[in-house]
Amino acid sequence: MTQKAMPEPLQAVMLRLKQLAAAGQKEEFAGYCREVLRRYGKDDEALMRLARFCQKQGWHGGFELFMIRLSERLPESRAGILLTLGEHLLRSGRQRGLDYVRQAVAAARGQPDADAVLQRALRAAARQLKDRDDWEAAVEEFPPEARGDLYLDLAALWGTEEPEKAWRAYRRALRQNPDAWPGEALVQVAVAYARRVGAAEPARAIDALLWAAERVDEPRLVAQAAALALRAGDKDQALRLSRQVARRLPDDLDNLTRLATLQAETGEWGAVAALAPAIAVAVGRLNPWQREDHLGAVEVALEACLRTGQEAQARAVISQAGLPEGWRSRWEARLAGGSRR
Repeated sequence: MTQKAMPEPLQAVMLRLKQLAAAGQKEEFAGYCREVLRRYGKDDEALMRLARFCQKQGWHGGFELFMIRLSERLPESRAGILLTLGEHLLRSGRQRGLDYVRQAVAAARGQPDADAVLQRALRAAARQLKDRDDWEAAVEEFPPEARGDLYLDLAALWGTEEPEKAWRAYRRALRQNPDAWPGEALVQVAVAYARRVGAAEPARAIDALLWAAERVDEPRLVAQAAALALRAGDKDQALRLSRQVARRLPDDLDNLTRLATLQAETGEWGAVAALAPAIAVAVGRLNPWQREDHLGAVEVALEACLRTGQEAQARAVISQAGLPEGWRSRWEARLAGGSRR
């Protein structure tokens, strides 16, 4: 309905509001808004038109006043009304808008078919909180059942660009909602976080990788934890974790190399020999110019085959690895001579 077709009294009200606003009479404007609310407080259509009129004019106080009354009169639409109000105030730089977003979250939780409003409200809250230092305390002011999802939204906003914050948010989110599944997003943040803290605090980085690996069932993170443990000098942990990875990722060449090397250092030649076929096949699958980067892994595997008397398997390893002819000739000569280290 156009303004021309509006009932005359309401049209007169809007004209009076314009006059007061144009004259800069703030107190009179606020007082008149309260008077209008008393007159039209039970007329839902009038309240909607007054709210839209104030919003269009940029009169935030009037918009707020009429929207609040509408939210009280239309309980089935309360969440959406409060969210619209909160978003408008936040876009206008009014921090109190977050209070209305919070109220919208609480209202949506009690309304059927309000998932879209709830998700929109949580995203709006996350955008507002992401740059605040007190974001954790602010999240705790939201309804308990919504906090986990809000933490997840915050973690998604920060991502790998701010991995420390994202990591803290994921920890809190999954504490609130253990059944949530952040998937690959958590994997990427865990890797970025471990990279950020790993040099100074390797144990903390390893714990983070293992925690995330358990939450999303991702053995790649366990492999990274094993590599980090080895760099930090904890060979026992590196060996234990590498064994776990080998059960889940039997073709992971980096892990096979690490596991074979650590087992060889402890004299577990039978265990290394058991890995030899997988190492040879993994190396053979690489491009020819990449294979020589893994000579060490193949030679440890061959050494294990020789030490355990598995010459036929050693010949198969030499063939499958696809390494240069000169290298193959040296090992074939060694096999022919039956030499051992």
